[in-house]
Amino acid sequence: MITPRTTTARAVITALALLALVITPTYAADATLPNGTPISVTIDDPTTGDEFIVPSGSATTDVPVSGTASVGEGEPDATFVYVIDVSFSALNPSGGDCGGDRNGDGASNTIIDCEIAFVLELNAAAVAEGSVDEVSVVVYGEEGAVGDMAPDAGDQLITAPDAGTNLATVASSAFTSDCTAGLSQFAARNVGCDGTDFAAGLTAVSTALGASTNGTNIVIFMSDGLSNQGGGAFAGALSAVVGTGAVAQSIAVGGGSSCSGGTDGTLQQIADDTGGSCTAVAAPANLPDLIPDLIGSTLDSLTLSVDGGAEAPIPNSEIDPDLPQTGPASVTYATTATGLAPGARVLCVTANGTDVGGAGSVTECETVYLFQISLAPAEATNELGTPGQTHSVTATIAGEPGTVGGRLVSFSIASGPNAGQVSDAGECSPNADCTTDASGSVTWTYTAAQGPTGLGDDAISACFTVLGGATDCAGAVKHWVDTTAPLPACTETTNPSGGNVPRAGSNLPNHKGQNEDGFYELTATDAVDPDPEIFVMDGGSGTVFGPFASGTRIKYTEANRAPTQRPMGGPGSAVAWHIWGTGDALVFAVDDDGNASDPVACLVPPQPK
Repeated sequence: MITPRTTTARAVITALALLALVITPTYAADATLPNGTPISVTIDDPTTGDEFIVPSGSATTDVPVSGTASVGEGEPDATFVYVIDVSFSALNPSGGDCGGDRNGDGASNTIIDCEIAFVLELNAAAVAEGSVDEVSVVVYGEEGAVGDMAPDAGDQLITAPDAGTNLATVASSAFTSDCTAGLSQFAARNVGCDGTDFAAGLTAVSTALGASTNGTNIVIFMSDGLSNQGGGAFAGALSAVVGTGAVAQSIAVGGGSSCSGGTDGTLQQIADDTGGSCTAVAAPANLPDLIPDLIGSTLDSLTLSVDGGAEAPIPNSEIDPDLPQTGPASVTYATTATGLAPGARVLCVTANGTDVGGAGSVTECETVYLFQISLAPAEATNELGTPGQTHSVTATIAGEPGTVGGRLVSFSIASGPNAGQVSDAGECSPNADCTTDASGSVTWTYTAAQGPTGLGDDAISACFTVLGGATDCAGAVKHWVDTTAPLPACTETTNPSGGNVPRAGSNLPNHKGQNEDGFYELTATDAVDPDPEIFVMDGGSGTVFGPFASGTRIKYTEANRAPTQRPMGGPGSAVAWHIWGTGDALVFAVDDDGNASDPVACLVPPQPK
């Protein structure tokens, strides 16, 4: 409901236009304002069912929204009741030009002349706009009366605004003189001029409204003074008008009146209780300034809301042409719904308008669906181990439940040791065709390449496409690393002739060797490096010999001499090297990634045996 207020005429034009009747949004493209004026709004793009992507890594995205809105002309389905104050003070000069002597009483540009001029011009506007099909004239002073609105036999309390000269004849017959006041056409009405009784005027208004056949009834209640009679009847008379559902726009005409003053009711109360507003017009000649917003239809504004939230005004920078527009009118708009998270989002555009019956609106809604893909784990590190080692990633599509299942996800490795692998190169579960389950998830498993070429970082991506063709991808990284040292060994082996393996162990004093003669085959295995390097370190001096390939055979002798390495035997020798050290042999291996093993001891007895 509009909050009534008292102010100057120009400042309240908008308030007068926004009458209290409000229609509930219909959530349809087309509706009518309170007086039947068609008002419509469309969302041309997007439409229900359209799908959008929230980019991976972002919480929300924006969706453009565009369409049209329009308002037509009002339907002839309203009744205007013009209420003229004919108390004696209405004979006072208006101080302006109201068109001269409008009632033929010999006095020009009096306040009553201005009231008549206002009624005639407002009625002409109603005829031109077409929203009013019934009018009536009420006069009041000490008493109140409804005019006889046609020359036919009997009292005709209602007439059409364009029924010949009926309205003009009755309104122009309003008079006040010698404490006789009222209407002289088509039937005489005498209401007395020595007093201003708002209750009497409202009682006559109820009588006129009783003859109305319309659902929209507007009362234009003028007074050039304050209430000074009524005997306490004001509240009951106003309640009767409220009961009809009519909206009263009260007007304080001239400096002798106000919205708030009076001994038995005020103009402000009349406006407040009926959902109208009160306007103070200091210069009676300015009454016609109120007409443009009492008549006609207007497309006032557009708003956008998301998921039933607050309605945000669509600015004129996004509307063409700018609002407000007087009907009939049509505009286009192009705005943006911002901050939309994954899920079903309801976008609603509301067009707000006004006609002679009041303010109303119509709302169009479309439901769109937003999706987002993620990939987990986002990062993982594994030792590259034995052949057949695998890695799994799970893609999840977030969105409205019931819409995320059965969506195809394409997996691929863009770079890294397993670059080029795609969905078909691995296995998807639970759906082998790599479509998501009901919760929006699908897992892809691929097999890692082996050997040194299998080391590095796989850049994995999972992509999906929504209706309309938009595609988005989520990424993950798999680190295939080698931080495990090789496993070295020294195994007793043959003498240089290759004929036998010398006996290990002995009962000789000081024996500590695995092989008393020190013949060993050096070996090393590694999960990644097929040929790790082997080194022999003298446990006494720390001297390191090598590198040696796995399978190299040596003779190691512990002696009191400088550590030395020499080839052993001639061509065909089964033992490649003879190494002397001051302590036992300590064998370790190093792979291509620099991982060095702990040493293993290859024990020999010291010389002499």
